[in-house]
Amino acid sequence: MESVINKLIFNQNRVNEIKEVEFYLRVKGIAFHKKIMTHLGVDFNDPNSKIEWVKVSALLRYDKKLRDKIYIYLATLEEYIRAYLSNKYENKPIQHFWRDGIKARSNVKTRILNGESIFEVLQSIEFGDLLKQIEIVPKEDIDEMFEFTDAIHQNLVAVKELRNAVSHHVFLLDYKFRDCIVDGSKSCTLEHNLKNLRQLLPKDYRYGKNGKGGITGDIINCTFESKTGQDKTNKIKMELNQTDIIKL
Repeated sequence: MESVINKLIFNQNRVNEIKEVEFYLRVKGIAFHKKIMTHLGVDFNDPNSKIEWVKVSALLRYDKKLRDKIYIYLATLEEYIRAYLSNKYENKPIQHFWRDGIKARSNVKTRILNGESIFEVLQSIEFGDLLKQIEIVPKEDIDEMFEFTDAIHQNLVAVKELRNAVSHHVFLLDYKFRDCIVDGSKSCTLEHNLKNLRQLLPKDYRYGKNGKGGITGDIINCTFESKTGQDKTNKIKMELNQTDIIKL
């Protein structure tokens, strides 16, 4: 812990902040903190290289806020794909494109042939197995499910990688994601991958019903925190580097 604490600059509440650091080091791990601090410019080989704890803790909280919001919309996309397939094929379950996976519960074709409902089968398989079904559904289904279908399979693979990163609690701002295509542009950044997730979602989840919400509004709001004063709760901007703020 000392290797991290010695690199931090504390304000007047030094004792309380050190307790906070020690707590997060136990919960998040020393290596995770070193990764964030290195991202912020700390050189652990330079004894004079230090950073304010307030900046490190702000990025820690921002990373978690992003992950929590992204997970909601990944789950929404997953539910949407399952719902589409279930709604369309529940009453005509025998289709040539169902395929079996490696695990018993991912044997979609066999389970459907054995009489299980499409709804129950799709509810029980993992996201990766669900995407394998999407790889070979008719083009008509792809066009109905998604508004933007250019490089659709590459973009779905990128979403799967984003989901893995979120689920495994990696430091999102320093993670190399898969390339995806948005508006004809290819990139592997977190920002581009979130734009890819947005374009795959149903319309109301992209910007909200009033044009100021959805995943776009939620990601923007991750840069703010609520601070309660004597009379009211204020919304304040987090102490983040501009280069770290995701802009959708």
